[in-house]
Amino acid sequence: MDDDRLRRWQERHRTAEEPGAPSPFVVDALALLGAPASAAGDRALDLACGRGRHALLLAERGYRVDAVDFALPALTILRRHALARRLDVRCLAADVGAWPLPTDRYALVLVVSFLDRSVFPTLRAAVAPGGVLLYETHARRTGIASAVRTEFCLAPGELDALCADWEVLLRRDDDALLRGRRAPRAGILARRPASAH
Repeated sequence: MDDDRLRRWQERHRTAEEPGAPSPFVVDALALLGAPASAAGDRALDLACGRGRHALLLAERGYRVDAVDFALPALTILRRHALARRLDVRCLAADVGAWPLPTDRYALVLVVSFLDRSVFPTLRAAVAPGGVLLYETHARRTGIASAVRTEFCLAPGELDALCADWEVLLRRDDDALLRGRRAPRAGILARRPASAH
């Protein structure tokens, strides 16, 4: 992340104190999964977590959460809320595009409103066998001018390609409002096969 983007990202998080409400798609996906009782374990990763609205939700659901973001002000807010609620959240300050994700580690890997295609292969590899990837962000849709720059929007079918040969449990393909404009969103919840047979 270049210095100017980092400065803007950190300033954005200096002006807020609350983590914010979780995405309805994430809430629905976690309800579908139930408690973290899979063979993949109970570790979860919230990548580009911001102020931690989803990291806190995952910890409330019983996951031991690694929350990674580049903005120290955001992680400070998350840490304060996690401590106050006695939740198991480990905050890690790192550039998610350069941070080496562990392999086969997480029962659940979550990414919301962040897109760096260079991490797609390592995202897949970070999910433990039998674990899930939960991804939701802005999308491109024909005939709709999005409020988000094109390079930060998923192409049609891009999440399906990311989760090729995995079991898709849930999808999102609808619109949200962002700064008063329509913003198409796409999401996927997909389970990695428990074994390679």
